[in-house]
Amino acid sequence: MLKRSLSANKIICVGLSLTLLFSVLSGCGEKKAESEPSASVSFTDDLGRNVKANKNPKRVAALLGSFADTWVLAGGNLCAAAKDAWDDFGLQLNDAVNLGGAHSPSLEALLSAEPDFVIASASTSADVEMKESLQNAGITVAYFDVDSFEDYLNMLKICTDITGRKDLYQKNGLNIQKQIEDIKSRFAAANLSEEKKTVMMLRTSATSVKAKGSEGTVLGEMLKDLGCVNIADSDKSLLENLSVERVIAGEPYRIFTVTMGDDTAAATDNLKRMMEENPAWGKLEAVKQNRLNVMDRRLFNLKPNANWAKAYETLTEILLG
Repeated sequence: MLKRSLSANKIICVGLSLTLLFSVLSGCGEKKAESEPSASVSFTDDLGRNVKANKNPKRVAALLGSFADTWVLAGGNLCAAAKDAWDDFGLQLNDAVNLGGAHSPSLEALLSAEPDFVIASASTSADVEMKESLQNAGITVAYFDVDSFEDYLNMLKICTDITGRKDLYQKNGLNIQKQIEDIKSRFAAANLSEEKKTVMMLRTSATSVKAKGSEGTVLGEMLKDLGCVNIADSDKSLLENLSVERVIAGEPYRIFTVTMGDDTAAATDNLKRMMEENPAWGKLEAVKQNRLNVMDRRLFNLKPNANWAKAYETLTEILLG
């Protein structure tokens, strides 16, 4: 009887040991599952949509050259991109599909590239119009609107969350942010007078010259960030009608011009012709004192991306000159 009791006790002990072992293993399994990284990234895009993108998508398309460049800076590859990815940003995209102009990308070409993730512009109507077609095709699309460094930094963070390359967020984002903060600190220490911070911004193409406010443009946002006062912000009539009389009344200390389009020479010639046809432009001190600056479109009209600090440095040097 004693031997039987000992044997029964052994069986009970073994059973309890196995139960505890399975419980421990089960618990470890649960912890491992909890610690496994998510296979997707959720974020709110610049159309206010909740987007859930798979991590490391295999086939990505960018409908704007600057967005293609940002995706590459985040460590990604592209199967399709707008034409300016090659023309303006010089990206080497191998066999990527050319989608045509950034303002009119081809939906047919885009679908032929079979993307699983599309990066689109929230401020380009042609891109927004594609949204329903892409969603119906089961393709994830995210919309971004980048006019300032902070906008770029936000987009880069999302892109590096998707690619898993946080080292590139540090290199191409946070390190540049530190450089910009240093530039802004040096500029603030120079204590530029309020008069010299009064500016006007023009956007010039081969066919038009228009005043632009601070919001919605790379250069405008940078000037505002540095504490400059754009006369078009307080005189909205300039945005509709570029009246030299209103410009003279605003007395901008410095005039900045950015060119649009591929033909920079034609754009600057158009500006020169406009001023020659109306001698009143010559009455502006900014014109008489050679304080009319034509800015590099790659830094101040396109998105600077990895060159944001260079753009800030260039602008502060002009303002302090």
